[in-house]
Amino acid sequence: MNKPSTWQIIRRLFTIGMKFRSWFIIALVISILLSVVSTYRPYLTMQIVDNDIIRLKDQGLMRKHIYWLVGLVLLETFLNFFLVWFSNYISQNVIRDIRERLYNKLIYFKTSFFDRTPIGQLVTRAVGDVETIATVYTDGFLMVFGDILRIIFVLVMMYQTDANLTYISLVILPLMVIITRFFQKRLKKAFGDERTWTANQNSFVQERLAGMQLIQVFNREEQEFKKFDDINITLKAALLRTVFIFSLFFPVVELISSVFIGFILFYGGYVTITAGVVIAFIQYISMLIRPLRQIADRFNNIQRGIVGAERVLGLMDEDLAMQNTGTVQKNEFDGKIEFQNVRFSYDEKQEVLKGISFTVNPGENVAIVGATGAGKSTIISLITRLYDINSGKILIDGIDLKDYELYSLRSHIGVVLQDVFLFHGSIFENLAFGDQTITLDKIKKAAQDIEVDDFIKQLPGEYDYVVSERGSSISLGQRQLLSFLRAYLSDPKILILDEATSSIDHESEKLIQRATEKITKNRTSIIIAHRLSTIEKADKIIVMDGGKIVEEGSHLELLGKNGYYATLYRAQLNHEVADNGIHEI
Repeated sequence: MNKPSTWQIIRRLFTIGMKFRSWFIIALVISILLSVVSTYRPYLTMQIVDNDIIRLKDQGLMRKHIYWLVGLVLLETFLNFFLVWFSNYISQNVIRDIRERLYNKLIYFKTSFFDRTPIGQLVTRAVGDVETIATVYTDGFLMVFGDILRIIFVLVMMYQTDANLTYISLVILPLMVIITRFFQKRLKKAFGDERTWTANQNSFVQERLAGMQLIQVFNREEQEFKKFDDINITLKAALLRTVFIFSLFFPVVELISSVFIGFILFYGGYVTITAGVVIAFIQYISMLIRPLRQIADRFNNIQRGIVGAERVLGLMDEDLAMQNTGTVQKNEFDGKIEFQNVRFSYDEKQEVLKGISFTVNPGENVAIVGATGAGKSTIISLITRLYDINSGKILIDGIDLKDYELYSLRSHIGVVLQDVFLFHGSIFENLAFGDQTITLDKIKKAAQDIEVDDFIKQLPGEYDYVVSERGSSISLGQRQLLSFLRAYLSDPKILILDEATSSIDHESEKLIQRATEKITKNRTSIIIAHRLSTIEKADKIIVMDGGKIVEEGSHLELLGKNGYYATLYRAQLNHEVADNGIHEI
Protein backbone atom coordinates (compact mmCIF):
# COMPACT_ATOMS: atom_id res chain seq x y z
CA MET A 1 0.00 0.00 0.00
CA ASN A 2 1.42 3.38 -1.06
CA LYS A 3 2.11 5.88 1.70
CA PRO A 4 -0.47 8.71 1.54
CA SER A 5 0.73 12.28 1.05
CA THR A 6 0.18 15.01 3.63
CA TRP A 7 -2.60 16.58 1.58
CA GLN A 8 -4.36 13.23 1.15
CA ILE A 9 -4.37 12.79 4.93
CA ILE A 10 -5.64 16.37 5.45
CA ARG A 11 -8.43 15.86 2.89
CA ARG A 12 -9.45 12.62 4.58
CA LEU A 13 -9.50 14.22 8.04
CA PHE A 14 -11.53 17.10 6.62
CA THR A 15 -14.00 14.60 5.17
CA ILE A 16 -14.36 12.91 8.56
CA GLY A 17 -14.92 16.31 10.18
CA MET A 18 -17.74 17.10 7.73
CA LYS A 19 -19.93 14.82 9.83
CA PHE A 20 -20.25 17.92 12.02
CA ARG A 21 -20.64 20.39 9.16
CA SER A 22 -23.28 22.53 10.90
CA TRP A 23 -20.84 23.29 13.72
CA PHE A 24 -18.14 24.01 11.13
CA ILE A 25 -20.39 26.55 9.42
CA ILE A 26 -21.09 28.36 12.72
CA ALA A 27 -17.38 28.45 13.48
CA LEU A 28 -16.61 29.79 9.98
CA VAL A 29 -19.14 32.62 10.43
CA ILE A 30 -17.52 33.51 13.78
CA SER A 31 -14.10 33.43 12.12
CA ILE A 32 -15.22 35.85 9.39
CA LEU A 33 -16.73 38.27 11.94
CA LEU A 34 -13.55 38.08 14.02
CA SER A 35 -11.40 38.94 10.99
CA VAL A 36 -13.53 42.00 10.19
CA VAL A 37 -13.64 43.26 13.77
CA SER A 38 -9.94 42.76 14.55
CA THR A 39 -8.67 44.42 11.35
CA TYR A 40 -10.94 47.48 11.69
CA ARG A 41 -9.55 48.29 15.16
CA PRO A 42 -6.17 49.78 14.01
CA TYR A 43 -7.99 51.86 11.37
CA LEU A 44 -10.26 53.29 14.08
CA THR A 45 -7.16 54.00 16.23
CA MET A 46 -5.67 55.96 13.31
CA GLN A 47 -8.87 58.04 13.04
CA ILE A 48 -8.78 58.83 16.74
CA VAL A 49 -5.11 59.93 16.63
CA ASP A 50 -5.19 61.95 13.39
CA ASN A 51 -8.68 63.43 13.49
CA ASP A 52 -9.84 63.51 17.11
CA ILE A 53 -6.56 64.26 18.90
CA ILE A 54 -4.24 66.13 16.47
CA ARG A 55 -6.62 67.99 14.13
CA LEU A 56 -10.11 68.53 15.52
CA LYS A 57 -9.49 67.88 19.19
CA ASP A 58 -13.22 67.19 19.54
CA GLN A 59 -13.58 65.61 23.00
CA GLY A 60 -17.14 64.41 22.36
CA LEU A 61 -16.29 62.74 19.06
CA MET A 62 -13.11 61.27 20.51
CA ARG A 63 -15.06 59.82 23.45
CA LYS A 64 -17.54 58.28 21.02
CA HIS A 65 -14.74 56.71 18.97
CA ILE A 66 -13.06 55.39 22.11
CA TYR A 67 -16.34 53.75 23.17
CA TRP A 68 -16.45 52.14 19.74
CA LEU A 69 -12.85 50.98 20.17
CA VAL A 70 -13.60 49.45 23.59
CA GLY A 71 -16.67 47.76 22.13
CA LEU A 72 -14.62 46.29 19.29
CA VAL A 73 -12.04 44.96 21.76
CA LEU A 74 -14.75 43.31 23.87
CA LEU A 75 -16.47 41.88 20.80
CA GLU A 76 -13.14 40.56 19.53
CA THR A 77 -12.56 38.89 22.91
CA PHE A 78 -15.95 37.15 22.89
CA LEU A 79 -15.56 36.05 19.26
CA ASN A 80 -12.12 34.62 20.05
CA PHE A 81 -13.60 32.67 22.97
CA PHE A 82 -16.41 31.17 20.89
CA LEU A 83 -14.09 30.31 18.00
CA VAL A 84 -11.69 28.43 20.29
CA TRP A 85 -14.59 26.67 22.05
CA PHE A 86 -16.28 25.59 18.80
CA SER A 87 -13.05 24.34 17.25
CA ASN A 88 -12.27 22.26 20.35
CA TYR A 89 -15.85 21.00 20.54
CA ILE A 90 -15.66 19.84 16.93
CA SER A 91 -12.22 18.28 17.40
CA GLN A 92 -13.26 16.27 20.47
CA ASN A 93 -16.33 14.92 18.68
CA VAL A 94 -14.25 13.95 15.66
CA ILE A 95 -11.60 12.33 17.88
CA ARG A 96 -14.29 10.32 19.65
CA ASP A 97 -15.57 9.17 16.26
CA ILE A 98 -12.07 8.19 15.05
CA ARG A 99 -11.30 6.39 18.32
CA GLU A 100 -14.52 4.37 18.04
CA ARG A 101 -13.83 3.50 14.40
CA LEU A 102 -10.30 2.37 15.22
CA TYR A 103 -11.34 0.21 18.17
CA ASN A 104 -14.21 -1.27 16.18
CA LYS A 105 -11.65 -2.17 13.51
CA LEU A 106 -9.15 -3.64 15.96
CA ILE A 107 -11.57 -6.03 17.66
CA TYR A 108 -12.24 -7.77 14.33
CA PHE A 109 -8.59 -8.14 13.30
CA LYS A 110 -7.14 -11.61 12.83
CA THR A 111 -5.39 -13.21 15.78
CA SER A 112 -2.19 -13.38 13.71
CA PHE A 113 -2.06 -9.57 13.69
CA PHE A 114 -1.93 -9.46 17.50
CA ASP A 115 0.65 -12.25 17.50
CA ARG A 116 3.16 -10.06 15.63
CA THR A 117 2.19 -6.60 16.92
CA PRO A 118 3.26 -5.42 20.41
CA ILE A 119 0.27 -4.39 22.49
CA GLY A 120 2.06 -1.23 23.63
CA GLN A 121 2.24 0.00 20.03
CA LEU A 122 -1.50 -0.57 19.58
CA VAL A 123 -2.21 1.33 22.80
CA THR A 124 -0.12 4.22 21.46
CA ARG A 125 -2.10 4.19 18.21
CA ALA A 126 -5.50 4.01 19.92
CA VAL A 127 -4.75 6.60 22.62
CA GLY A 128 -1.68 8.77 22.01
CA ASP A 129 -1.74 9.05 18.21
CA VAL A 130 -5.50 9.63 18.16
CA GLU A 131 -5.10 12.48 20.65
CA THR A 132 -2.49 14.17 18.44
CA ILE A 133 -5.04 14.23 15.60
CA ALA A 134 -7.07 16.70 17.67
CA THR A 135 -4.52 19.40 16.82
CA VAL A 136 -5.50 19.12 13.15
CA TYR A 137 -8.93 20.42 14.13
CA THR A 138 -8.13 22.74 17.06
CA ASP A 139 -5.14 24.32 15.26
CA GLY A 140 -6.12 23.19 11.80
CA PHE A 141 -8.90 23.83 9.34
CA LEU A 142 -10.85 26.52 11.23
CA MET A 143 -7.95 28.42 12.73
CA VAL A 144 -5.88 28.42 9.55
CA PHE A 145 -8.93 29.60 7.58
CA GLY A 146 -9.42 32.41 10.12
CA ASP A 147 -5.74 33.38 9.95
CA ILE A 148 -5.82 33.52 6.13
CA LEU A 149 -8.96 35.65 6.25
CA ARG A 150 -7.29 37.97 8.75
CA ILE A 151 -4.23 38.34 6.50
CA ILE A 152 -6.49 39.26 3.55
CA PHE A 153 -8.46 41.81 5.58
CA VAL A 154 -5.25 43.26 7.05
CA LEU A 155 -3.78 43.74 3.57
CA VAL A 156 -6.98 45.43 2.39
CA MET A 157 -7.02 47.79 5.37
CA MET A 158 -3.30 48.49 4.97
CA TYR A 159 -3.89 49.44 1.33
CA GLN A 160 -6.71 51.76 2.38
CA THR A 161 -4.37 53.37 4.92
CA ASP A 162 -1.18 53.78 2.81
CA ALA A 163 -0.59 52.01 -0.50
CA ASN A 164 3.20 52.54 -0.63
CA LEU A 165 3.79 51.10 2.83
CA THR A 166 1.55 48.17 1.87
CA TYR A 167 3.67 47.31 -1.18
CA ILE A 168 6.80 47.38 0.97
CA SER A 169 5.14 45.20 3.64
CA LEU A 170 4.23 42.53 1.08
CA VAL A 171 7.87 41.42 1.19
CA ILE A 172 7.00 39.72 4.51
CA LEU A 173 4.68 37.19 2.86
CA PRO A 174 7.13 35.24 0.65
CA LEU A 175 9.80 35.54 3.35
CA MET A 176 7.51 33.91 5.94
CA VAL A 177 6.50 31.17 3.48
CA ILE A 178 10.15 30.28 2.86
CA ILE A 179 10.96 30.22 6.58
CA THR A 180 7.86 28.16 7.41
CA ARG A 181 8.60 25.62 4.69
CA PHE A 182 12.20 25.31 5.88
CA PHE A 183 11.19 24.52 9.47
CA GLN A 184 8.20 22.37 8.46
CA LYS A 185 10.35 19.79 6.66
CA ARG A 186 12.60 19.38 9.67
CA LEU A 187 9.69 19.17 12.09
CA LYS A 188 7.99 16.38 10.15
CA LYS A 189 10.99 14.10 10.59
CA ALA A 190 11.41 15.12 14.24
CA PHE A 191 7.74 14.42 15.00
CA GLY A 192 7.95 11.05 13.22
CA ASP A 193 10.92 10.02 15.37
CA GLU A 194 9.15 11.20 18.50
CA ARG A 195 5.99 9.14 17.82
CA THR A 196 8.05 6.06 16.91
CA TRP A 197 10.04 6.12 20.15
CA THR A 198 6.92 6.92 22.18
CA ALA A 199 5.33 3.75 20.77
CA ASN A 200 8.51 1.78 21.54
CA GLN A 201 8.54 3.05 25.10
CA ASN A 202 4.86 2.23 25.66
CA SER A 203 5.35 -1.25 24.24
CA PHE A 204 8.42 -1.84 26.43
CA VAL A 205 6.68 -0.67 29.63
CA GLN A 206 3.51 -2.69 28.92
CA GLU A 207 5.46 -5.91 28.35
CA ARG A 208 7.70 -5.47 31.41
CA LEU A 209 4.80 -4.65 33.73
CA ALA A 210 2.97 -7.75 32.49
CA GLY A 211 6.08 -9.88 33.13
CA MET A 212 7.25 -8.19 36.34
CA GLN A 213 7.29 -11.42 38.35
CA LEU A 214 9.63 -13.02 35.82
CA ILE A 215 11.95 -10.00 35.93
CA GLN A 216 12.14 -10.10 39.72
CA VAL A 217 12.57 -13.88 39.98
CA PHE A 218 15.56 -13.79 37.59
CA ASN A 219 17.02 -10.63 39.19
CA ARG A 220 16.82 -8.72 35.91
CA GLU A 221 15.71 -5.40 37.46
CA GLU A 222 18.98 -3.60 36.75
CA GLN A 223 19.28 -4.87 33.16
CA GLU A 224 15.65 -4.03 32.33
CA PHE A 225 16.06 -0.58 33.83
CA LYS A 226 19.12 -0.05 31.63
CA LYS A 227 17.08 -0.99 28.55
CA PHE A 228 14.31 1.40 29.60
CA ASP A 229 16.87 4.13 30.25
CA ASP A 230 18.31 3.71 26.73
CA ILE A 231 14.85 4.03 25.18
CA ASN A 232 14.04 7.00 27.41
CA ILE A 233 17.27 8.80 26.46
CA THR A 234 16.52 8.30 22.75
CA LEU A 235 12.95 9.57 23.23
CA LYS A 236 14.26 12.60 25.13
CA ALA A 237 16.66 13.36 22.28
CA ALA A 238 13.80 13.14 19.75
CA LEU A 239 11.66 15.49 21.87
CA LEU A 240 14.52 17.96 22.32
CA ARG A 241 15.01 18.07 18.53
CA THR A 242 11.43 19.29 18.16
CA VAL A 243 11.94 21.79 20.99
CA PHE A 244 15.14 23.08 19.37
CA ILE A 245 13.40 23.67 16.04
CA PHE A 246 10.51 25.47 17.77
CA SER A 247 12.95 27.50 19.87
CA LEU A 248 14.75 28.65 16.73
CA PHE A 249 11.63 29.33 14.69
CA PHE A 250 9.89 31.83 16.96
CA PRO A 251 12.84 34.18 17.52
CA VAL A 252 13.42 34.31 13.74
CA VAL A 253 9.79 35.35 13.22
CA GLU A 254 10.02 37.98 15.98
CA LEU A 255 13.22 39.33 14.41
CA ILE A 256 11.51 39.79 11.05
CA SER A 257 8.59 41.57 12.74
CA SER A 258 10.89 43.93 14.63
CA VAL A 259 12.90 44.74 11.49
CA PHE A 260 9.78 45.73 9.55
CA ILE A 261 8.42 47.84 12.40
CA GLY A 262 11.79 49.60 12.60
CA PHE A 263 11.70 50.19 8.85
CA ILE A 264 8.25 51.77 9.10
CA LEU A 265 9.48 54.17 11.79
CA PHE A 266 12.54 54.96 9.65
CA TYR A 267 10.35 55.47 6.56
CA GLY A 268 8.00 57.72 8.53
CA GLY A 269 10.90 59.99 9.42
CA TYR A 270 11.70 60.75 5.76
CA VAL A 271 8.25 60.71 4.17
CA THR A 272 5.32 62.88 5.14
CA ILE A 273 2.84 60.53 6.81
CA THR A 274 0.68 61.14 9.84
CA ALA A 275 1.30 59.76 13.30
CA GLY A 276 -1.98 57.83 13.06
CA VAL A 277 -0.77 56.03 9.92
CA VAL A 278 2.49 55.06 11.64
CA ILE A 279 0.61 53.75 14.71
CA ALA A 280 -1.91 51.90 12.52
CA PHE A 281 0.85 50.30 10.41
CA ILE A 282 2.79 49.20 13.48
CA GLN A 283 -0.40 47.42 14.62
CA TYR A 284 -1.05 46.06 11.12
CA ILE A 285 2.49 44.68 10.84
CA SER A 286 1.96 42.91 14.17
CA MET A 287 -1.43 41.70 12.98
CA LEU A 288 0.10 40.52 9.71
CA ILE A 289 3.04 38.78 11.37
CA ARG A 290 0.88 37.19 14.09
CA PRO A 291 -1.39 35.14 11.77
CA LEU A 292 1.61 34.32 9.58
CA ARG A 293 3.47 33.11 12.65
CA GLN A 294 0.33 31.37 13.94
CA ILE A 295 -0.14 29.63 10.60
CA ALA A 296 3.46 28.45 10.80
CA ASP A 297 2.94 27.40 14.41
CA ARG A 298 -0.34 25.70 13.55
CA PHE A 299 1.29 23.91 10.64
CA ASN A 300 3.92 22.64 13.04
CA ASN A 301 1.21 21.32 15.39
CA ILE A 302 -0.78 20.02 12.44
CA GLN A 303 2.36 18.21 11.29
CA ARG A 304 2.42 16.37 14.61
CA GLY A 305 -1.25 15.49 14.16
CA ILE A 306 -0.67 14.35 10.59
CA VAL A 307 2.10 12.00 11.72
CA GLY A 308 -0.35 10.52 14.25
CA ALA A 309 -3.14 10.44 11.65
CA GLU A 310 -0.87 8.65 9.18
CA ARG A 311 -0.35 5.86 11.72
CA VAL A 312 -3.99 5.69 12.83
CA LEU A 313 -5.52 5.87 9.35
CA GLY A 314 -2.93 3.39 8.09
CA LEU A 315 -4.09 0.94 10.75
CA MET A 316 -7.74 1.63 9.91
CA ASP A 317 -7.02 0.95 6.23
CA GLU A 318 -5.51 -2.47 6.94
CA ASP A 319 -7.69 -5.29 5.66
CA LEU A 320 -6.86 -7.70 8.46
CA ALA A 321 -10.30 -8.87 9.56
CA MET A 322 -11.08 -12.56 9.34
CA GLN A 323 -12.92 -13.17 6.06
CA ASN A 324 -16.58 -13.59 7.00
CA THR A 325 -17.98 -14.56 3.61
CA GLY A 326 -19.94 -17.56 4.83
CA THR A 327 -23.72 -17.50 4.69
CA VAL A 328 -24.76 -20.65 6.55
CA GLN A 329 -26.48 -19.97 9.87
CA LYS A 330 -27.90 -22.82 11.95
CA ASN A 331 -29.94 -22.55 15.10
CA GLU A 332 -28.83 -26.02 16.19
CA PHE A 333 -25.66 -28.03 15.63
CA ASP A 334 -25.48 -31.79 15.71
CA GLY A 335 -21.84 -31.35 16.65
CA LYS A 336 -20.02 -33.57 14.18
CA ILE A 337 -16.46 -32.34 13.51
CA GLU A 338 -14.25 -33.63 10.67
CA PHE A 339 -10.63 -32.76 9.89
CA GLN A 340 -9.66 -33.88 6.39
CA ASN A 341 -5.92 -33.75 5.62
CA VAL A 342 -5.55 -30.39 7.38
CA ARG A 343 -2.26 -28.54 7.07
CA PHE A 344 -1.48 -25.33 8.91
CA SER A 345 1.44 -23.06 9.80
CA TYR A 346 1.57 -19.80 11.74
CA ASP A 347 4.21 -18.58 9.34
CA GLU A 348 5.78 -19.83 6.12
CA LYS A 349 8.78 -21.36 7.89
CA GLN A 350 7.41 -24.20 9.98
CA GLU A 351 4.32 -26.36 9.48
CA VAL A 352 2.48 -27.03 12.74
CA LEU A 353 -0.17 -29.49 11.49
CA LYS A 354 1.02 -31.89 8.80
CA GLY A 355 -2.02 -33.34 7.12
CA ILE A 356 -4.10 -34.56 10.07
CA SER A 357 -7.49 -36.27 9.69
CA PHE A 358 -9.95 -37.32 12.38
CA THR A 359 -13.66 -37.33 13.15
CA VAL A 360 -15.55 -36.38 16.31
CA ASN A 361 -19.10 -37.71 16.25
CA PRO A 362 -22.07 -35.81 17.76
CA GLY A 363 -22.09 -36.03 21.56
CA GLU A 364 -18.71 -37.75 21.61
CA ASN A 365 -16.07 -36.92 24.22
CA VAL A 366 -12.67 -36.86 22.51
CA ALA A 367 -9.33 -36.15 24.18
CA ILE A 368 -6.23 -34.96 22.33
CA VAL A 369 -2.87 -35.63 23.96
CA GLY A 370 0.77 -35.22 23.07
CA ALA A 371 3.98 -33.52 24.00
CA THR A 372 4.36 -29.74 24.06
CA GLY A 373 4.44 -28.38 20.51
CA ALA A 374 2.61 -31.36 19.03
CA GLY A 375 -0.14 -29.07 17.67
CA LYS A 376 -2.92 -29.79 20.19
CA SER A 377 -3.91 -26.21 21.05
CA THR A 378 -3.69 -25.19 17.39
CA ILE A 379 -6.72 -27.40 16.71
CA ILE A 380 -8.81 -25.17 19.01
CA SER A 381 -7.81 -22.04 17.12
CA LEU A 382 -8.74 -23.68 13.82
CA ILE A 383 -12.17 -24.92 14.94
CA THR A 384 -13.06 -21.44 16.23
CA ARG A 385 -11.54 -19.89 13.08
CA LEU A 386 -9.10 -17.66 14.91
CA TYR A 387 -6.81 -18.84 12.10
CA ASP A 388 -7.57 -20.30 8.67
CA ILE A 389 -5.98 -23.53 7.47
CA ASN A 390 -3.45 -23.66 4.63
CA SER A 391 -4.98 -26.69 2.96
CA GLY A 392 -7.44 -29.52 3.56
CA LYS A 393 -10.92 -29.14 5.04
CA ILE A 394 -12.60 -28.74 8.40
CA LEU A 395 -16.28 -29.69 8.39
CA ILE A 396 -18.94 -29.21 11.06
CA ASP A 397 -22.11 -31.20 10.42
CA GLY A 398 -20.79 -31.86 6.92
CA ILE A 399 -20.44 -28.16 6.02
CA ASP A 400 -17.09 -26.48 5.39
CA LEU A 401 -16.11 -24.18 8.25
CA LYS A 402 -15.62 -21.21 5.88
CA ASP A 403 -19.19 -21.56 4.62
CA TYR A 404 -20.59 -20.71 8.07
CA GLU A 405 -21.30 -17.12 9.01
CA LEU A 406 -18.40 -16.52 11.41
CA TYR A 407 -20.23 -15.15 14.44
CA SER A 408 -23.04 -17.68 14.10
CA LEU A 409 -20.42 -20.44 14.10
CA ARG A 410 -18.71 -19.17 17.25
CA SER A 411 -22.00 -18.80 19.10
CA HIS A 412 -22.29 -22.62 19.09
CA ILE A 413 -18.75 -23.24 20.38
CA GLY A 414 -17.65 -22.88 24.00
CA VAL A 415 -13.97 -22.71 24.93
CA VAL A 416 -12.21 -23.04 28.28
CA LEU A 417 -8.58 -22.00 27.87
CA GLN A 418 -5.62 -22.99 29.98
CA ASP A 419 -4.69 -19.33 30.51
CA VAL A 420 -7.96 -18.00 31.89
CA PHE A 421 -8.48 -14.29 31.25
CA LEU A 422 -10.75 -12.36 33.61
CA PHE A 423 -11.34 -8.64 33.16
CA HIS A 424 -11.20 -6.15 36.01
CA GLY A 425 -14.78 -6.12 37.28
CA SER A 426 -17.26 -8.13 39.29
CA ILE A 427 -17.66 -11.89 38.94
CA PHE A 428 -21.15 -11.28 37.56
CA GLU A 429 -19.78 -8.95 34.84
CA ASN A 430 -17.10 -11.49 33.89
CA LEU A 431 -19.62 -14.33 33.66
CA ALA A 432 -22.31 -12.37 31.80
CA PHE A 433 -19.64 -10.86 29.52
CA GLY A 434 -22.03 -8.21 28.21
CA ASP A 435 -24.84 -10.65 27.40
CA GLN A 436 -28.03 -8.87 28.51
CA THR A 437 -30.01 -12.14 28.53
CA ILE A 438 -27.87 -13.60 31.33
CA THR A 439 -29.35 -12.66 34.70
CA LEU A 440 -27.94 -13.18 38.18
CA ASP A 441 -30.52 -15.89 38.88
CA LYS A 442 -29.47 -17.74 35.72
CA ILE A 443 -25.81 -17.54 36.77
CA LYS A 444 -26.58 -18.82 40.26
CA LYS A 445 -28.54 -21.78 38.90
CA ALA A 446 -25.77 -22.65 36.42
CA ALA A 447 -23.19 -22.44 39.22
CA GLN A 448 -25.23 -24.86 41.30
CA ASP A 449 -25.64 -27.23 38.32
CA ILE A 450 -21.89 -27.71 37.93
CA GLU A 451 -21.12 -27.36 41.66
CA VAL A 452 -18.95 -24.24 41.55
CA ASP A 453 -21.18 -21.96 43.64
CA ASP A 454 -19.60 -22.83 47.01
CA PHE A 455 -16.34 -20.93 46.51
CA ILE A 456 -18.19 -17.91 45.06
CA LYS A 457 -20.36 -17.67 48.18
CA GLN A 458 -17.21 -17.57 50.30
CA LEU A 459 -15.95 -14.44 48.52
CA PRO A 460 -16.75 -10.96 49.96
CA GLY A 461 -19.79 -9.75 48.06
CA GLU A 462 -20.21 -13.15 46.34
CA TYR A 463 -21.13 -12.44 42.69
CA ASP A 464 -20.41 -8.73 43.19
CA TYR A 465 -16.83 -9.48 44.25
CA VAL A 466 -14.48 -7.43 42.05
CA VAL A 467 -11.56 -9.40 40.66
CA SER A 468 -8.35 -7.61 39.76
CA GLU A 469 -6.92 -7.42 36.26
CA ARG A 470 -6.50 -10.91 34.73
CA GLY A 471 -8.14 -12.32 37.89
CA SER A 472 -4.94 -12.31 39.96
CA SER A 473 -6.90 -11.72 43.20
CA ILE A 474 -8.27 -15.30 43.12
CA SER A 475 -6.50 -18.65 42.71
CA LEU A 476 -5.79 -20.35 39.38
CA GLY A 477 -8.24 -23.14 40.22
CA GLN A 478 -10.99 -20.62 40.99
CA ARG A 479 -10.31 -18.81 37.73
CA GLN A 480 -10.63 -22.13 35.90
CA LEU A 481 -13.96 -22.83 37.60
CA LEU A 482 -15.26 -19.42 36.58
CA SER A 483 -14.11 -20.11 33.04
CA PHE A 484 -16.09 -23.38 33.09
CA LEU A 485 -19.14 -21.54 34.34
CA ARG A 486 -18.78 -18.85 31.65
CA ALA A 487 -18.63 -21.51 28.94
CA TYR A 488 -21.57 -23.41 30.46
CA LEU A 489 -23.73 -20.27 30.49
CA SER A 490 -23.34 -19.90 26.72
CA ASP A 491 -24.87 -23.40 26.36
CA PRO A 492 -22.63 -24.45 23.44
CA LYS A 493 -23.22 -27.55 21.35
CA ILE A 494 -19.45 -27.97 20.90
CA LEU A 495 -17.22 -27.59 23.93
CA ILE A 496 -13.42 -27.37 23.88
CA LEU A 497 -11.32 -27.60 27.05
CA ASP A 498 -7.68 -26.62 26.64
CA GLU A 499 -5.38 -28.03 29.36
CA ALA A 500 -8.12 -27.22 31.86
CA THR A 501 -6.53 -29.14 34.75
CA SER A 502 -2.87 -28.24 34.27
CA SER A 503 -0.93 -26.35 36.95
CA ILE A 504 -3.65 -26.50 39.63
CA ASP A 505 -3.84 -28.10 43.05
CA HIS A 506 -5.36 -31.53 43.71
CA GLU A 507 -8.51 -30.19 45.38
CA SER A 508 -9.25 -27.80 42.51
CA GLU A 509 -8.66 -30.66 40.08
CA LYS A 510 -11.42 -32.68 41.75
CA LEU A 511 -13.85 -29.76 41.45
CA ILE A 512 -12.89 -29.25 37.80
CA GLN A 513 -13.28 -32.97 37.08
CA ARG A 514 -16.82 -32.92 38.45
CA ALA A 515 -17.58 -29.74 36.52
CA THR A 516 -16.13 -31.31 33.37
CA GLU A 517 -18.40 -34.35 33.65
CA LYS A 518 -21.48 -32.15 33.98
CA ILE A 519 -20.55 -29.56 31.36
CA THR A 520 -19.62 -32.12 28.69
CA LYS A 521 -22.81 -34.15 29.09
CA ASN A 522 -24.84 -34.33 25.84
CA ARG A 523 -22.27 -32.17 24.06
CA THR A 524 -19.58 -32.79 21.51
CA SER A 525 -16.45 -32.26 23.59
CA ILE A 526 -12.77 -31.98 22.73
CA ILE A 527 -10.40 -32.03 25.68
CA ILE A 528 -6.78 -31.00 25.24
CA ALA A 529 -5.30 -33.07 28.06
CA HIS A 530 -2.20 -32.46 30.14
CA ARG A 531 -2.87 -34.98 32.89
CA LEU A 532 -3.66 -38.26 31.18
CA SER A 533 -5.37 -39.63 34.29
CA THR A 534 -8.21 -37.13 33.70
CA ILE A 535 -9.21 -38.47 30.27
CA GLU A 536 -9.38 -42.23 30.92
CA LYS A 537 -13.18 -42.14 30.43
CA ALA A 538 -13.00 -40.33 27.10
CA ASP A 539 -14.81 -42.04 24.19
CA LYS A 540 -11.74 -41.59 22.04
CA ILE A 541 -8.18 -40.40 22.54
CA ILE A 542 -6.17 -38.88 19.69
CA VAL A 543 -2.41 -38.97 20.22
CA MET A 544 -0.29 -36.34 18.42
CA ASP A 545 3.42 -35.97 17.90
CA GLY A 546 5.24 -33.44 15.72
CA GLY A 547 2.06 -32.16 14.07
CA LYS A 548 0.81 -35.64 13.12
CA ILE A 549 -1.66 -38.14 14.58
CA VAL A 550 0.33 -41.19 15.65
CA GLU A 551 -2.38 -43.17 17.52
CA GLU A 552 -6.13 -43.15 18.00
CA GLY A 553 -8.47 -45.20 20.20
CA SER A 554 -9.89 -45.57 23.72
CA HIS A 555 -7.71 -45.52 26.82
CA LEU A 556 -7.66 -49.31 27.16
CA GLU A 557 -7.10 -49.84 23.43
CA LEU A 558 -4.11 -47.52 23.40
CA LEU A 559 -2.61 -49.13 26.49
CA GLY A 560 -3.04 -52.48 24.77
CA LYS A 561 -1.05 -51.26 21.75
CA ASN A 562 1.85 -50.49 24.07
CA GLY A 563 2.89 -47.62 21.83
CA TYR A 564 3.45 -43.88 22.18
CA TYR A 565 0.41 -43.30 24.45
CA ALA A 566 1.23 -46.17 26.75
CA THR A 567 4.80 -44.93 27.17
CA LEU A 568 3.57 -41.38 27.84
CA TYR A 569 0.94 -42.62 30.31
CA ARG A 570 3.34 -44.78 32.31
CA ALA A 571 5.97 -42.01 32.45
CA GLN A 572 3.42 -39.55 33.80
CA LEU A 573 2.02 -42.11 36.24
CA ASN A 574 5.50 -42.82 37.63
CA HIS A 575 6.12 -39.08 37.97
CA GLU A 576 2.90 -38.60 39.95
CA VAL A 577 3.75 -41.56 42.22
CA ALA A 578 7.17 -40.04 42.85
CA ASP A 579 5.57 -36.70 43.71
CA ASN A 580 3.16 -38.37 46.13
CA GLY A 581 6.10 -40.14 47.79
CA ILE A 582 7.84 -36.85 48.34
CA HIS A 583 4.68 -35.38 49.89
CA GLU A 584 4.36 -38.39 52.21
CA ILE A 585 7.94 -37.95 53.42
